[in-house]
Amino acid sequence: MAGRRRLPAWVVAAVVAVAATSWPVAGRAFSNVEVGAQLDNPALPTLDGGRAELLSRKVTASLFVFFRPEQDHSLDALRDLEAIRKELSGKPVRFVAVVSGSWPAGEVRQVVQAAGVGWPVLIDQEDALYGRLGVRLHPVVGIADRAGRLVAYEHFRQINFKEIVLARLRVQLGELQESAMAAVLEPPKATSGSPEAEARRFVNLAKALWKRKNAAQATSALDKSLAAAPSAAAWALKGEILAAGGDCQAALRAFEAALKIDPADSVALQGRQACQRDGAH
Repeated sequence: MAGRRRLPAWVVAAVVAVAATSWPVAGRAFSNVEVGAQLDNPALPTLDGGRAELLSRKVTASLFVFFRPEQDHSLDALRDLEAIRKELSGKPVRFVAVVSGSWPAGEVRQVVQAAGVGWPVLIDQEDALYGRLGVRLHPVVGIADRAGRLVAYEHFRQINFKEIVLARLRVQLGELQESAMAAVLEPPKATSGSPEAEARRFVNLAKALWKRKNAAQATSALDKSLAAAPSAAAWALKGEILAAGGDCQAALRAFEAALKIDPADSVALQGRQACQRDGAH
């Protein structure tokens, strides 16, 4: 995009090195730090003209995400993280985003506003933090504990990214056992070709369509999912789409259907509460 500065020297060197060698450690988000490492805590300029530190010693978990303004996956990740922040509202978790200083502030601001992000956006001038951590992929989330140690990281994935990051935060908060992460990372697979497997595929398709605000096709995919095997996830997402379209009565029915299957479904619980609140006004 116009207005962007040339890539810093360390990025060019990294590209050359990757082209010449194999990927050092498969699956690692950062070249220079591993889980358990003590992280530096620089204070960086923010998009709104202030300064803020990468981490906070006042919370149980500090989440930071590196993103690129021109990337659809980065926008999706920011939206998912904002939804997580709302779900964990009032809990000792801090969110910040980090963007390269090579991006014009106007482009960064547009993406942040589109994602509904209200937390600090740190500007990594001259990509010093990028180089220090060895950031490779975008978007990528890191989570640090109160002492500033890296406890987890997660690359963006189109399926279950939100659920996985939320589970990692809950492990750090002590709400979820570490052993339970295995079930989140690798949920039980239905038999190939079974109604449950078909229903899950349609729910995942609907999530991708809804992220792009394609309500009609997302609803069609959910109807196919519900016809194959009713699930709380399908009913809850259908309720979310109906509520966004202004039909709170139909949305409430969908949320109630979800809660009959899973009384703890967070999307349905929050959606029902929002619709009931709106209906009272």
